[in-house]
Amino acid sequence: MEKKDIRPNIDGEMIDFSEDTLIEQLTYETASIGRRFAAYLIDAVIIISLVSLVSIFLFKPIDEFVNTLGVDANDFNSWIKYQEFKDLFLRLILNMYLAWTGIRIVYFTLVPAIIGSGRTVGRLVAGIGILDCDTLEEISPSKLILREVVGRVVVETILIIPGLISIIMPFVRKDQRTIRDLIANTNAIKLDLYHME
Repeated sequence: MEKKDIRPNIDGEMIDFSEDTLIEQLTYETASIGRRFAAYLIDAVIIISLVSLVSIFLFKPIDEFVNTLGVDANDFNSWIKYQEFKDLFLRLILNMYLAWTGIRIVYFTLVPAIIGSGRTVGRLVAGIGILDCDTLEEISPSKLILREVVGRVVVETILIIPGLISIIMPFVRKDQRTIRDLIANTNAIKLDLYHME
């Protein structure tokens, strides 16, 4: 009779580590809310910095318009000037939103593809990786795009209510998964316990 190696995993469940199906029983520790928040702050600073650089170019039409004001005394009472400024301002808001969305898509898909393990700069510093729950391996590029573009940008950013729900989800779910994690079947994990090769 074979001796069994039964020990508790991180969640306290008893696992037989002597079985051949060990890969199916592997467990990982989800990233804490504190680590996720730290990663989010670092990523937010980087994204806001990039948007600020882009906004220099987006504000140029308004700067040029304002520089032309005051040449004629009637400029400040002109309905045509008001309409022109309103159109420039609305175009600026739309362009800023598109720049914000575009930079987030590029940042949250390209940077993790370069660094690996689904890590952005913030996740790298906070010791967080993204795990594919189907394979228990590093997230694939297709799942990364599904998670970030569909989950983060479309569902959580454009549709505001799901975004707010997604912020609350890690506090109430045992596995601390967000909407984008459920869409792509991924999870943010603590990398010091689970090393991906």
